[in-house]
Amino acid sequence: MAELDLVREELREMARGVIQRAGNPPEPFGVYLIAAQEPEAELGRSVEHSVFAEWFGNTPELLEAEYAMYDPSTYFICVLDHLRSLPAGAIRVTAPSERGLKTFADIEGVWKQRTADVLARTGVHWDMREVWDIVTMTVHADYRGKATDGMISLALYQAVVRSLHAGGARQFVAVLDLHVVKLMQDLTTQPFHEFVGVEPMNYLDSPLSAPFYCDFNEYEPRLEAADPGMHGILFRGVGIEAVVREPSFETPRKIAARIPNSVVLV
Repeated sequence: MAELDLVREELREMARGVIQRAGNPPEPFGVYLIAAQEPEAELGRSVEHSVFAEWFGNTPELLEAEYAMYDPSTYFICVLDHLRSLPAGAIRVTAPSERGLKTFADIEGVWKQRTADVLARTGVHWDMREVWDIVTMTVHADYRGKATDGMISLALYQAVVRSLHAGGARQFVAVLDLHVVKLMQDLTTQPFHEFVGVEPMNYLDSPLSAPFYCDFNEYEPRLEAADPGMHGILFRGVGIEAVVREPSFETPRKIAARIPNSVVLV
């Protein structure tokens, strides 16, 4: 217990520094985009470690082995509790690079299918320089359910869409646990499409996960017609600003500027 308390105090000190550098915003929560190679990225990793250990029994070492190679083109979306100075939720996002994308690597390595064939079956035009990867998505146990009435998840979804747009993404891919994807689909009007012929299976100790994709060219106009309020939150950044401070989008823009002219699938 003493070791856990020490870790929490270290995280709190790191979070305080991030919040202070942002000018001590008055909103209860704030979203911060942090490059994976920055020391403050530990705030996002700490939520990953907690949630993946809780739900799937994954160790930090396993997560490091799975994701570390993509760190040079990765940033964390981290929601900080301004009152407690602690991380409440995090998403790990990876831009296209010479290392490829984790989801595409898993389609080939775990699902044993050629990524090019899987993409061809979608009927969507794929420009690999405009396809980004949502690698992990986590909300700390203290901030789920009635504790925040879904506000942390909504803040993360908003930051994903807004930051990907800032980086020039037109599609994103993700491997998602089926329980998680159902919650997201219901809240945000079905952004995700299944890859035809790629069936759910056990993945990193999630009982059933599958790769999904979202095409902004298809999703944005459909969402605007079906749910203008949610469209405003996700695409225009309006609706939750009294509670959640929106981030600067400098980090994804910097990462996007480093995308090579020729990128690989895996």
